[in-house]
Amino acid sequence: MGKRLIILAALFLVWGAVACSLTRLGPQRQARATATPSRTPKPTFTATATPTRTLTPSPTPTPTHTPTATPTPTNTPIATATPPPTETPTLTPIPSETPTPLPTATPTAARPKPKPRPTNTPVPRQTNTPPPPFTGKILNGYPNCSGYRGVTGQVRHANGSPYPGVAVGVWSDAWEGKVSVSEASGKFELSLSDVPAGTFKVAVVKLETCGERDGRHTAVNCRRTSNVVTITITENCHDANASQVAEVEFAGP
Repeated sequence: MGKRLIILAALFLVWGAVACSLTRLGPQRQARATATPSRTPKPTFTATATPTRTLTPSPTPTPTHTPTATPTPTNTPIATATPPPTETPTLTPIPSETPTPLPTATPTAARPKPKPRPTNTPVPRQTNTPPPPFTGKILNGYPNCSGYRGVTGQVRHANGSPYPGVAVGVWSDAWEGKVSVSEASGKFELSLSDVPAGTFKVAVVKLETCGERDGRHTAVNCRRTSNVVTITITENCHDANASQVAEVEFAGP
């Protein structure tokens, strides 16, 4: 509290000193302003403008008369006679005659459409198959009451000599058959004792085209190179037509 009073007292003292100083300076400035100047100011010179010289205008020259050259008139070409345009004849179209509509026919009951005629399908011509190289025929039939049944025979050339190495097959409608190859003498033999008696077929076949079963060739599906010879093997050997062994011959080229 004491410090604040001291600071306020100091501020009042400073403010009073400043106020006294300002009071003294005011009369001094006024006295200086009213004092008579000691020096006489130098007179100022005013510059007077010198009048400029007015130029006299020179006389304007009289324009001379310039003759204008008159162009020489050119000869105007005489107009040539223009031929009158050729008149193109206009073809007047001839009015077409309007056809008189025909009277429409009164519809009648629709007629049944005719059935199309059957087309004739051309029948293919049969090609002439060349005859097989071998020809077979039955020579004989023999009874045999010993229980053996089979087919035997010879394969010969056309000149009668033996034809070895020719495959001959036998089969039936219910049996796939078997194949035998002719010996050096041309002889072949096929046993039928292991199958029931009945009707069989015999022919020369291509061995390489035959099927196989249980290590032996079958004859039913072989390619044949001769006509098919049909033989009948009977069970009873005492009948008049008994035949347990059939003899067949094949002749080749």
